[in-house]
Amino acid sequence: MNIGTIIGFGVGLLVLIVSILLAVKFQFAQFLLFADLASLVIVLGMTVAATFIAYPLEDVKNVIDAFKRAFAEDESAVEQYITEMATISMAYARGGTSRLSAMAEEYTENQFIKDGLKMVEDRYTEIDIRSIMTAQIRNEQQRLSGQVKIIQNMSSNAPAFGVLGTLIGLVVMMSGLDPSDTEKLMQGLGGGMATALLTTFYGVLFSNFFFSPIATKVEKRIEDQVIMMNVIMQGALLIMKKTPENMVRDKLKVYLPVQWASISASDNDQTAPPPEAAQEA
Repeated sequence: MNIGTIIGFGVGLLVLIVSILLAVKFQFAQFLLFADLASLVIVLGMTVAATFIAYPLEDVKNVIDAFKRAFAEDESAVEQYITEMATISMAYARGGTSRLSAMAEEYTENQFIKDGLKMVEDRYTEIDIRSIMTAQIRNEQQRLSGQVKIIQNMSSNAPAFGVLGTLIGLVVMMSGLDPSDTEKLMQGLGGGMATALLTTFYGVLFSNFFFSPIATKVEKRIEDQVIMMNVIMQGALLIMKKTPENMVRDKLKVYLPVQWASISASDNDQTAPPPEAAQEA
């Protein structure tokens, strides 16, 4: 689990609860007024329904994976792949095509790096490798960005359906008022208005506290994956030229954020860790 995401949601919910309790002067009976199942069902149910209408079923299913990725632990795969590309380049220079083929088979869950090494093994030209892998990166980025757009659309729809729920509540409230009893009328107006506004409350809450932050989180994960795929592509091109291990590290370190610790030269004498597949390209 991503600790930062969990902490963010936890702190946000705590602040929200404390704020409501302060507003109602710690009268817990009043606090329970903010829990309304009908309002929750209207906002979430209609948001999900509209999403299914607007997008293909398979795309909506993929959004579930996007939500899971948002809560998954952050990965620093870039450093790992820089080290692995340098190690593979050294192995290819020493062992030739047979050694490269054996190392490519270790990446059974990462088809992108496996394809890159396979193209090197089959002696594709540098132009062909760059063209094919660049197209793959672009297509994967577009596919994943589509998931972000769906979540952003859900963020936009939630407040609108909150207003819809408010209108439903107002219709029900107004139809049940008794104009012959002034006191009862005022009580009904106050209580009914409060209930009706809860759907707007839920709509704004889910939009700004859940869907929008998740969309931003997933977008950042996509950026990280694109960087990782570029490292693999550039690494494959360097491997093709049998570039020395140290030079591979230096050329690929440009993809590391400035604040990250650089890959030390002492890594040259170490065996690269077993490859762990990044997200399937």
